[in-house]
Amino acid sequence: MENFCYFISWLCKGNLKFIKWKIESKRKPNWVELPRDITRMILKKLRVIDFILEAQYVCCEWRNICKDPLMWCTIKMAYVWISTDRCLCHSWLNKICRYVIDLSSGHLNHIFIYGFGDNNLLEYIVNSSNEIRILGLKYCSIEEKKLNVYEIAKKLPQLNELSVSYCREISKDFLEAIGICCPRITKLILCKWLHKNGEIDEDAFAIAKNMPQLTYLYLYGNKITNVGLLAILDGCPHLKWLHILVCPYLNLKGSLLQRCRQQIKYFHFN
Repeated sequence: MENFCYFISWLCKGNLKFIKWKIESKRKPNWVELPRDITRMILKKLRVIDFILEAQYVCCEWRNICKDPLMWCTIKMAYVWISTDRCLCHSWLNKICRYVIDLSSGHLNHIFIYGFGDNNLLEYIVNSSNEIRILGLKYCSIEEKKLNVYEIAKKLPQLNELSVSYCREISKDFLEAIGICCPRITKLILCKWLHKNGEIDEDAFAIAKNMPQLTYLYLYGNKITNVGLLAILDGCPHLKWLHILVCPYLNLKGSLLQRCRQQIKYFHFN
């Protein structure tokens, strides 16, 4: 009988431990107790707008992380519908972008803007930090005629990568200014609408003349011809990656095609 009672007692203690383990395992995790570095990594996965409008108000710890300038060394913002009024939506997104740029306190080195942004925002970006190494603009309302492109380029001395896709007005003048004022640039992505492009080969000549350090070039919807491509091959001897897509003025064959394959390590033409 004593053995039986001992067995029942042992069994109950085991069950209690099991029940306690089950309860603790179902308890919701306390995110505040996470190490700060892990919390930062998790919060960086959020969209900027979600972090600024929601996540930073969860607790004091998250709010403090939001205010950390190193949290905003990289800013990637895309257009989102936060209002049915498109103009108001653009205005709010511009304000949020300026707010996070201010939070970076001059530590900004990588910024990518997609679907919104204008001349004023571009000027605000380049005035915020002289450490910007990567700049990406896609579907932005950039009006080059109203910009002093050389003043913009002079404020990007550390620029290493530039991506400009489907912006309203980006011409050879902008490329020339970047090439002259940003000698460290090694990567260029340039995508345009073919029907809104400038003169034949003007972009190619600007790149060939002013960006000799390029190692990566991606052209889409450009009015480049064989002459322009030859100028790039001569003017950019360090080029290893060359992607040319939807460029109907280019008739790539024969000796020029052979030279591309010999000189360029990763060559893609369509």
